[in-house]
Amino acid sequence: MIDESVWQELEAHQQTPGRSTRRLHPDSPHDIQVSVTHPALRRMLLLGTDARTADTVRKEIHELPATRGLQLNLSSVSGNHYELQVMLTDDELTEVFTPLVSDIAEVVRDAPTTETAAEAAVRRYVRWQQLLRSVSREGLSRQARCGLFGELHFLLEYVLPTFDQHTAVTSWTGPRQTNQDFQLPGAAVEVKATTARSPRTVQIASERQLDTADSTPLALAHVVLDDRQRGLGMSLNALVDEIRARLTSPSVSQRFESLLIQAGYLPNQRDLYEHDRYTLRRSEFWTVGEGFPRIVEAELPPGVGNCTYTIDVSALATHSVTAEALVDMIRGTHG
Repeated sequence: MIDESVWQELEAHQQTPGRSTRRLHPDSPHDIQVSVTHPALRRMLLLGTDARTADTVRKEIHELPATRGLQLNLSSVSGNHYELQVMLTDDELTEVFTPLVSDIAEVVRDAPTTETAAEAAVRRYVRWQQLLRSVSREGLSRQARCGLFGELHFLLEYVLPTFDQHTAVTSWTGPRQTNQDFQLPGAAVEVKATTARSPRTVQIASERQLDTADSTPLALAHVVLDDRQRGLGMSLNALVDEIRARLTSPSVSQRFESLLIQAGYLPNQRDLYEHDRYTLRRSEFWTVGEGFPRIVEAELPPGVGNCTYTIDVSALATHSVTAEALVDMIRGTHG
């Protein structure tokens, strides 16, 4: 993982024009480096590549929309040697840039070829572009704030007390756009949060969200919240801070901060989340298996996909489990 000390060291290394670099993931077959230019002190992620690969990704990079504060460039170094460069151009995104770089480097490190590595880097950069565009100056939407609160509540109340810190935090995969929000040792869990007064349905985002085709046990958690402005409940910031206080490992803390940013919770927008206060009304848990009302990919006719649908919670009574049974399930000790 990269932290601020790495950048500071690179910034201090050199007084003459040029750049300082450090290789990431030395065990990777790919040339992945972080770099700082001098004297401008621009931070960059560099991926070395060849001319053939450069030709493969050049058009895609050229067609990308501009993103304030970030640039993706393809630069010829010498002969057959090119660099894919992700550059920070606005200090306002400094706190976002480190997790962005770490995430792209992690995706690239195990790519089987130079070409797939470059393609993976471009795809991941595009995902970060989409994230930064989707979070407006007003921050996350009310629905997104509620959803993030629900996931963090589940992490704090059920996952952190059950597993070591590293396992707990890395199991939170929702910000990485996986099919379910948590991939735990014993089961996957999809968390749905709502502030509706009398919620009768649960909204499912795709035909893969409740699919158990890979035989992994799956549970659905429903977190019902009361939402008030400046009330007595807990703000999203307070919940984030409580989890931060539980994390004693620097590397785990850094991973958590990266996941928060990938979820759209940006450091420079913290003030936007202070007034909404949430109070837990109840949590409900269901196991997803035989007889559970759902749409799954294998049962769709050819040409049908990207399904969203609702489930009436009254149809889930026979699938209900207690919190204790859910914990046994995610541990892998149920049954």
